[in-house]
Amino acid sequence: MWPIIVALLVGAFIGYFNLLPPAISRWANNFTTAGIIILLFLMGGQIGTDKEIIAGLGRMGVQAILYALFAILGSIIAVKILEVVILPHPKKEERGGGV
Repeated sequence: MWPIIVALLVGAFIGYFNLLPPAISRWANNFTTAGIIILLFLMGGQIGTDKEIIAGLGRMGVQAILYALFAILGSIIAVKILEVVILPHPKKEERGGGV
């Protein structure tokens, strides 16, 4: 688990300080998307080959859907909170408002 956390933190540090070369930075989104697609494909294959999971899908179905929905909802709420806390707020002049 630690290698994953360290890799994420190092990547965040590199991205925050714009230490990636422009050529790599332009392709970062494509690499991320491809990596997620490959990860989901492999996870699906692993789940499909697990006989216990397949046998228990009917029993676990509702609970799995609820877990997924609450995870999505929690992620959306966390992003909205972090947007307010982390991102700078534009000044009145920048928003075009105020007299």
